[in-house]
Amino acid sequence: MGFQLQLKIEVGGEIVDYSKVLSNLDALREQLVDSPTVKGMIVVKVDGVEYGADLSEPVLRLADQWVRKLSWVIGGDTETVALRNSEHCFAFVPTGDSVEFSFFAGTESEIEDYVIEPMNVRLESLATQAVKICENLLEVIQKVDPNLFESDEDCKDLVVSLDEGKKAWHRYQLQSKRR
Repeated sequence: MGFQLQLKIEVGGEIVDYSKVLSNLDALREQLVDSPTVKGMIVVKVDGVEYGADLSEPVLRLADQWVRKLSWVIGGDTETVALRNSEHCFAFVPTGDSVEFSFFAGTESEIEDYVIEPMNVRLESLATQAVKICENLLEVIQKVDPNLFESDEDCKDLVVSLDEGKKAWHRYQLQSKRR
């Protein structure tokens, strides 16, 4: 089963893959200057089918939530990431070297309907892709306005959370090698 995470950013009312944003940055820069309000989505692609592409969120906060929860999931805790602009959640249930991943309509405490039924994803795949999504977003910010790393709280939070997520993943990898 193919599992892939993609970063999409809303520009001019259209959801665009981050790589297209980077390749057209000069034309899109003005629409991305106010990074805290820039919306986007972490799209989950399973066997070629995209889920969540139509659910736009403040993308800095969403990426921060994903990578912040990653540290806890690596540590063995069950976690959810609730979307702010819709009643949808991502759920992560650690199962050893895998994570039971799902995406559903509902709240953190009540599942109404699964968009993606619970599926096992290798922890390595989830962790490396979540980290890469955040790195990609920070790359866009760096090219749009590097001053945001000093002036914007959401941007600062993402940098800190990404660093913590990377450290948690590195510790997990070291412990796995010792087993």
